[in-house]
Amino acid sequence: MKKIICVFLAVCLLVGVCPMAFAEEAYSDYPVIIVPGYGASPLFLENDDGSLGEQVWGWNIMTDLLLDQVKQKFPGLFTGAVMLTVGSARLLGQTLGQAMLDMLGKLAFNGDGESVNRITTIPNDPARCRLDVFEDYFDEDLYSEKEIGRAIDDYVPRSQIFNFAVDFRYGPVYNAEKLNEFIGAVKEYTGKEKVNLYAVSHGGQVTAAYLLKYGENKDVANAVLTVPAVGGSYVAYDVLTEQISAQEEDLIVFIENAMYLEQDFEWLLKSQPLEFVDDVLLAAMPYLRQVAGYWESLWDFLPYDCYAEAFDYVDADECAGLIAKTTDFHENVMVNFGEALRRCRDLGINVNIVAGDSHPTVTGSQVNSDAIIGTASATGAKVAPFGQRFSDGYVCAGDICADETHNHLSPSMEIDASYCYLPENTWFVEGMYHGMTLNEAYAEALVMKLLLTDDLKDVYTDPAFPQFRASENRAWAVYGRFNNTESGYLNGDSVAYTVTNLSDEYGMKILSIAADGLDITFEGDYSGTLAPGESAEFAVKGDIPKIGAARAAVTVTYRLKNSYTPLGYRTFRYTVDNGAPAAYDAESPYAPLDFNPPAAELIPANVANLLKKLGVWDFINMLLRILKQFANTIKNRF
Repeated sequence: MKKIICVFLAVCLLVGVCPMAFAEEAYSDYPVIIVPGYGASPLFLENDDGSLGEQVWGWNIMTDLLLDQVKQKFPGLFTGAVMLTVGSARLLGQTLGQAMLDMLGKLAFNGDGESVNRITTIPNDPARCRLDVFEDYFDEDLYSEKEIGRAIDDYVPRSQIFNFAVDFRYGPVYNAEKLNEFIGAVKEYTGKEKVNLYAVSHGGQVTAAYLLKYGENKDVANAVLTVPAVGGSYVAYDVLTEQISAQEEDLIVFIENAMYLEQDFEWLLKSQPLEFVDDVLLAAMPYLRQVAGYWESLWDFLPYDCYAEAFDYVDADECAGLIAKTTDFHENVMVNFGEALRRCRDLGINVNIVAGDSHPTVTGSQVNSDAIIGTASATGAKVAPFGQRFSDGYVCAGDICADETHNHLSPSMEIDASYCYLPENTWFVEGMYHGMTLNEAYAEALVMKLLLTDDLKDVYTDPAFPQFRASENRAWAVYGRFNNTESGYLNGDSVAYTVTNLSDEYGMKILSIAADGLDITFEGDYSGTLAPGESAEFAVKGDIPKIGAARAAVTVTYRLKNSYTPLGYRTFRYTVDNGAPAAYDAESPYAPLDFNPPAAELIPANVANLLKKLGVWDFINMLLRILKQFANTIKNRF
């Protein structure tokens, strides 16, 4: 559950940046329906008369439920924690698992993929689930994706924003039917001929299923699928096959981004990884499976390439109904999502996708993802194996977009978007975590343009919204780019490099800027302090190679003044676009994603491994970059 909870920690808009950057535009007057992410909708037992009974799921009740379980199971939790100190995680995991079962057991499904109990959602009645009147009928904490509703409220009237409640335990086809009914009800209630859809995560898969089944009705004007689970998630595979390997360090960075934390805490795990977490989770998994193991949606979350493998982890006879349902979904629905989305575009429905990338999943699958949804699953793109990129000279080869004048290769050379479900209408924000589309001004502005206008016809319409761009969440501290070229690229006209302090609180000193794959240096004032939000420009000295489709990287090392992060760094990956493409070696299609850090050239591999275990490897490389920058500065002065 920790992984799911983290998805919903992104609860604030980026402070200090005005979200009304396009306030003068004429926005669509169609009503907006929010199709929520996994677990966002509260669930209730249904009374005999169809009314809402006891609430059995919802983030608003989680604290009380957890405190109650801590009181009840304190002896077991205490004893389990003591045993953990001597290397035994079994009791703690079992106690936690039993607590989750006691809390959420009423949500269980049977082997046919049907709910054991009569469970219902808040009624999908447009008259009661408008944002402006919701609190008159229900507790405001029951509103699904409340933060998204508030963000949209900056652009359109609250009376035009509608909450769609989802029983997320059921699959996307079931919920697509409910969404179709709700869209019809909203149209009738508002008198509008169309609606706009803002879909999140699981809601993206539900919306894809809706567009496949009902898109030809043309009831939708704009549909924006943010971090969508269109093709599933390997998190579901890790959970259902009990192969979780928690990525604690990345999870901490996930939380930092969700809560805009401008301090770095992940370094605490570099020398002391929480290896016991996996043992605790694995001991708890049998109990969690009793709650969610037969949920239809969890099985429909399985990516196509691995869904059948999960059948080996259940009783085939007991789960015959569930297996039949998810097989039908994967073989007859999921495989047709791309074609359905393109067909809807042809029908005039503005379907667009915004996704994050560049992280492993927090549950252990080593695939390029936004930590929850694989980049390939969300977008249909061809993606290099995690930690690798396509080799220099690679040319996009997808047949969805065969236009040779279009460059759909990401600056990091990890993603070939020519294979996307919608190559011309899919945007990637490198480094953006799942559920955090509204955590930065750029991504929010992009989404609102796509949702409320028809200005962005494709990824080429506006240079301010390129297909690929690095995250500017202030938890990343710093942002860098070359001038006179598209974000993520550089060429012979790139004569300066601009560094921006993303912090909202701390001043920043730039300690070094180092290029890999390029024989260039960056000259400028390293003595000054960048105020929050301030930028500085550094001259590029040296020659950009006369080549194209080649990889380069720039690492910015910095210090946030008066913070707990004395030293930090961020690496930006670029494509050199300054000539004919490099020769491509088809027999070696992939190359390491990152260049060797400076210490790798000086320190033997066995010593380097020891330094990594001690958690000081990154620190040593930061010091070496700073020393090299200092030497370059002295050389340039004399």
